[in-house]
Amino acid sequence: MKFFRELKRRRVLHTAWLYVVGGWIALQVVEVLSAAGLPPSTMRNLLIFLSLGFPVAVVVGWFYDITKDGISRTGPLKEGETLPKLGFIDHILMAGLVLVIAIDAYILSFPSPQESVVQPSVAQQRTIAVLDFEDQESVKNSESVGEVLAGELRQSLTRTAGLRVLGPETSKVLSLAGQNLGTLARELAVTAMLVGKISLAGDNIRIDARLLGVPNRNELWSRSLSGPASQALALQQDLIEQVLGEVAPNLDHDPVGGPRFKAGQCSTVYDVYLRGKQLSKAGKTTQADRYQRGMRLLHEAVETDENCALAWEAIAIGQINYTMPGFVKAGAAARRALELNDSLPGAWTVLAEIAEQEARWDDSEEYFLRALLVDPTNVRATMMYSETLLARGRARDALHYALEAYRFEPQSYEVNWRITLAAHYANEPDLIIKHAGITEEISGGGSWMILDSLADAYLLKGELDRALELYSEVWSPTDLDEETDRFMSRHAEWVLGCVRARDEPGAAPAVFGGLQRAVEEYKAGDLGVVKSFMLGWSIIRCAMWLGDTDLVLDMMAVKGVPPFPDGAPTEVVFMNMFHHDGGALRQDPRFREMVEESGLLDYWKRWGWADLCEPDGDSFRCN
Repeated sequence: MKFFRELKRRRVLHTAWLYVVGGWIALQVVEVLSAAGLPPSTMRNLLIFLSLGFPVAVVVGWFYDITKDGISRTGPLKEGETLPKLGFIDHILMAGLVLVIAIDAYILSFPSPQESVVQPSVAQQRTIAVLDFEDQESVKNSESVGEVLAGELRQSLTRTAGLRVLGPETSKVLSLAGQNLGTLARELAVTAMLVGKISLAGDNIRIDARLLGVPNRNELWSRSLSGPASQALALQQDLIEQVLGEVAPNLDHDPVGGPRFKAGQCSTVYDVYLRGKQLSKAGKTTQADRYQRGMRLLHEAVETDENCALAWEAIAIGQINYTMPGFVKAGAAARRALELNDSLPGAWTVLAEIAEQEARWDDSEEYFLRALLVDPTNVRATMMYSETLLARGRARDALHYALEAYRFEPQSYEVNWRITLAAHYANEPDLIIKHAGITEEISGGGSWMILDSLADAYLLKGELDRALELYSEVWSPTDLDEETDRFMSRHAEWVLGCVRARDEPGAAPAVFGGLQRAVEEYKAGDLGVVKSFMLGWSIIRCAMWLGDTDLVLDMMAVKGVPPFPDGAPTEVVFMNMFHHDGGALRQDPRFREMVEESGLLDYWKRWGWADLCEPDGDSFRCN
């Protein structure tokens, strides 16, 4: 006991516990920082370092002590001095130190993360990709349904809270990854893929599904389901339940916002619905025959089963064409779908788009939020809402939702393009450069829109020479045809002059002649969609740089030319009002009138202010 009493006299126990407490605090700090990107081994390495330092701290504590006069050497026991007696608390401290040492040794006895590579079990998997199912049709003229079936599975699986389901474009990239699957899977944090085959011939359906581990493509689970076509929905639901049981057994399988389809609906026409939805996704102009046949099948489905909400939703989406007749038909179908099942995000987004075009801002906001409430991971609704927020001037919120869509569709051209658009209005040039690069990689080359976005980004960064170089590339001859080359040549000079005039007002006079001729050519309306879009956007942007607000507003009112023959949609008009270079436009009295008369001011007061505007009493002011 004399040794332990000497430990107390030299305050070694005090020093040891101070070391333990300090080490514990250091470990807590590292644990917090690990979430920010520290290597997984950092915590273990720190624990090893602290363990090796403990005996050093004890030895130092034996010979030295910290007093009010500083660090001093602890001398031997003085003549006549007795060793202090051990109290109850001293025994507790020593027992605690022994326990800490034992726990430390136990933890360090396990191999490091680098030494033990553990494959995640199926129960731990939380991210899944559903690849397009392979069609095995045997009946002549029957249409493929594998792609749309995979889409239906995604939309049902994604309603499971805590399960991340990758979108169709990213899933398609995974299916084509080949030897790069491991690298891509790590980047996407995906650990399982659902693949399969479907045979929908006559009155029979057969689904063969397999769940594969990533990156080794090892089979984790497989099932074959078959029956009459009238049982297709029941078979699909059975498949969904089995997949969830394997992928996420510990999650709540009750769908967020309710099930995508309700019992009894569509069961007799589900095969017709699948074929119709697949065909209706075809282009209304480029593949008009397929689109029309798809719409006929969808109408056939609701004529047979008027309660098939899924078919009504698909009809509503297929009818949207930004014309009044299209809005009337789409709105009626969407409302019918929601009467039958109010958890269909596609129907809500159709109503939101109609409300947007009619400047019913509050209704549009509520419809979009309803779509995201029933399906928070719906990429289409998220992107459409992001674009709408730009028209409200809420660029930061728009960028947030665009990046949210990116979580589920990082390999989508459209998603990455929407991010560059939102980043442009949010004045985030580095994000523009990043996602324009991804967009270029996905598309396999740089289109004029990508180059134009990159040029804008470098202009925002103040790198005028780099911006001019890219703008020159946008307007350089393409060698596609003589007409296009002449178009580029006659507009290149004034466009580049406008870029210079943005920061050099002295360069503006040389621009006006070419700008006026461009306006006349645009209004003539015989350029086609791409050239009209290029020229129209360049005119609006130049007018903003020159402070010509009359020209900006005049361009928004032009009708009869592509891409908006009936005039620009409402959200496109207002989006231009909140361009970061549109300061002069926001000071124009007509801008204030548009905001107040359209009800946008009331919207801001209820839902949140535009990034560049703020309340000013009962009114507002903008930068």
